[in-house]
Amino acid sequence: MPITILDNEYASLWYYPEDKIIHHQFKQYIYGEHFREVMGTSAEAYEKYGCRKYLSDDRGNSAIHPEDRAWGDANFTPRVIKAGWTHWALVMPKKVIGQLNMARLVAEYRSMGVEVKVFSDPDKAMEWLKAQ
Repeated sequence: MPITILDNEYASLWYYPEDKIIHHQFKQYIYGEHFREVMGTSAEAYEKYGCRKYLSDDRGNSAIHPEDRAWGDANFTPRVIKAGWTHWALVMPKKVIGQLNMARLVAEYRSMGVEVKVFSDPDKAMEWLKAQ
């Protein structure tokens, strides 16, 4: 059973203790303070619980705002990479602009050694992560 870490109108964030997975779901386009709250809180949980796997359900989101991207590159990414991130299951945004944006992130994280797999179904994404 997952532990709910955060739940608001923009996103939900869970931790799965048995599998050491952090999972976020963006419910709508998210940027600025709300984006940073979710990603910062997920990085904290990732470190605290010794996670190695991450499920991003970004179906409700679009492209990441450039300022949030810069914030993530400087804050989120170094923390989770240092914590030992190995596997990322990504459920792509429904909007094409968001898909193009995330495709760039996928390539970057792969170059850092994270095994990334893209999905359209969050249940399939979770099955894959649990099998890793």
